[in-house]
Amino acid sequence: MKFTHLFEPRSIAVVGVSDDAARPGSQAVRALLKNGYAGKIYPVNPKYDAFEGMKCYPSVEAIPEHVDLVVIGVPAQGVQPVLEQCVARKVGFAVILSGGFRESGPDGIERERRMLETARQSGLRIIGPNCLGFANIHSNVYAAFGSITREPKLKKGGVSLVTQSGGFGYSIALACAEAGVGFRHVIATGNESDIDTIELIDALIDDAETRIIVAYIEGTEDGRALLDVGRKALAAGKPVLLWKGGVTEQGARAAASHTASMTGNYDFYRALFKQTGIVELREIHEAVDYLKALAGGRYPEGGGVAVLGVSGGSAIVFSDAGEPEGLQLCDLSEETQQRLAKVVPNIGAVHNPVDLTAGYFSAANQDKLELALHAVLDDPNVHAVCINTATTGKAGSLVAAQVLARVAAGAKKPLVVFSSAPASQIADALSVFDEACVPVLPSPSRAAKALAMLARYREAQRRLAGHAGDPAASEDPAPPAEWSGAAGALSETQSKAILSAAGIPVTRDAIVQGVDAGVFDSMTAPLVVKIVSSDIPHKTEAGGVKVGIRTRGELESAIGEVLKNARSYKPDARIDGVLVSEMVTGGFELIAGVVNDIVFGPVVVVGAGGIYAELMRDSACRIAPFDEAVAREMLDELRCRPILDGVRGAPPLDADAVARALAALSRFAWSQRERVQEVDLNPLFVLPSGVAAADALIVLRGEGAR
Repeated sequence: MKFTHLFEPRSIAVVGVSDDAARPGSQAVRALLKNGYAGKIYPVNPKYDAFEGMKCYPSVEAIPEHVDLVVIGVPAQGVQPVLEQCVARKVGFAVILSGGFRESGPDGIERERRMLETARQSGLRIIGPNCLGFANIHSNVYAAFGSITREPKLKKGGVSLVTQSGGFGYSIALACAEAGVGFRHVIATGNESDIDTIELIDALIDDAETRIIVAYIEGTEDGRALLDVGRKALAAGKPVLLWKGGVTEQGARAAASHTASMTGNYDFYRALFKQTGIVELREIHEAVDYLKALAGGRYPEGGGVAVLGVSGGSAIVFSDAGEPEGLQLCDLSEETQQRLAKVVPNIGAVHNPVDLTAGYFSAANQDKLELALHAVLDDPNVHAVCINTATTGKAGSLVAAQVLARVAAGAKKPLVVFSSAPASQIADALSVFDEACVPVLPSPSRAAKALAMLARYREAQRRLAGHAGDPAASEDPAPPAEWSGAAGALSETQSKAILSAAGIPVTRDAIVQGVDAGVFDSMTAPLVVKIVSSDIPHKTEAGGVKVGIRTRGELESAIGEVLKNARSYKPDARIDGVLVSEMVTGGFELIAGVVNDIVFGPVVVVGAGGIYAELMRDSACRIAPFDEAVAREMLDELRCRPILDGVRGAPPLDADAVARALAALSRFAWSQRERVQEVDLNPLFVLPSGVAAADALIVLRGEGAR
């Protein structure tokens, strides 16, 4: 791993030690000593001859041996000279705990710029500044201060945490640790001047001891890199759980002021999560629940769940929470019900949910419980099992745990337990569950959401395995010659011609330079007339559109009227002519388009159009490029999706044609990402056979703008 000497340093110098126990450098050295770090420690401060019984050096340059990692805890003004000494001594890594950089104003921005320039020129890699540092729990490396160094000490495990906010990120770690989760690395990145969260996630994917990665970010400047590492983690079978802070406008402002990181549109982040299998977190308890559920490494192959237990109400709550997440209490086969009937009391129920009746969890019933569990696990309709022990006490819970541990050892399907009994009362059972990697959650709804997360992750793995190839793999075509030197909005005629060549169906059109009714004979009425001018992108506002034209006379009058209206609306507009189009009738209107985002690059958006556009605010987006399968997922997210299947006797509409058009639009947007800023297809008509863009707009950015 390229960060081996960062995470597994053979020697650490700590600059800024002091008799003041609150100083970051002092805390770092004492944490290294207290936790038994096995490498060499070099305290640095010219005011001291010794620190904590070790020789104290006046500078990094004065240390006689090579140093892998330098931890810097001096005031911001003193950081630059220390970095220059690190460069002189060919130190590979530095962790800058000090604040007072870009988060503090213009002087701090300049300090951070100089710091980064020094690092870039020399190859020195930096975590921070303005961070709590990191800890390698396995190797007792504590290049940190603050909460990371304090009790309770995290136990060893396979989870690595990367967080832009040290304080909040460590709150996540402590909550998970309280639930028994063990950690490999805990890394607080602060300002991320050099090494950022995405690069660290990438490195942790390659770390053999890291099985699951948790991250808290407030923003990233490179959404495409996050997309790439998300896909890499999915392919490696290492789940990434990510909490994105700053999802509201107010939250985004707070995020920017906290770490000076750039935040992107939250919808785009959520699209990225869906395209990579990254698991989104929104609550601390979700991190706890999901890590416990992922620990077993068992994933459902579908959404069918069998619920067994002693509380009917718990099953109802599970179902209420699970159904919106894609789970359902599946029908049990006749064979399964017959097997259950042999081990479930007569007053119970053998359909789903399975009512085991009160008092079932007992030593006398342990063999029956095991048979019941095997019966439902063997049912092909069942993809996961939830066992509701509810308020079962100490003895019964322990029996249930011992039986479930035996069953889970050979099970390929996930099992999850709901228990509301106090942890102090069922501590022995919880220990058995934990050893068997069977998650125990405090509510049925949290159990349902954990299983739904596992199902979504498994589905993302299947999509990745069945991916037909990278839509971006083909060579990018050259931009059209007429784009040279152009910027701003293209005319509808130009836009349609370009998009048609890219594989996106458009309406049949003809352009005239003035009043000309002769085009009427070459088209099928009804017709639409629109002004063609890149200076008038919003034609309706200018009176530049006439629809429903059915006669030659109406066409002649309409052409003259839109020309007159356009010249009145904007006298200096460059008018390229009048577009005459066959009017699309029937079908359903969608809006599709592209936004070339500064963080994520081109993003394709589709949503309900026409009268529904403002009324429903119904849209879905994905990061370009993508294939038709992803385009179908976008359509399936729309609330208007059932309309495409045909309603009230109307014929079904061609959803496959929409998917092909969206995939083509994504490839076009990606291939021309250096020049295309926006694309608008409004409306995009979905017909019983095919689609057609009745209007189109391409907005170019100036050459070299990106």
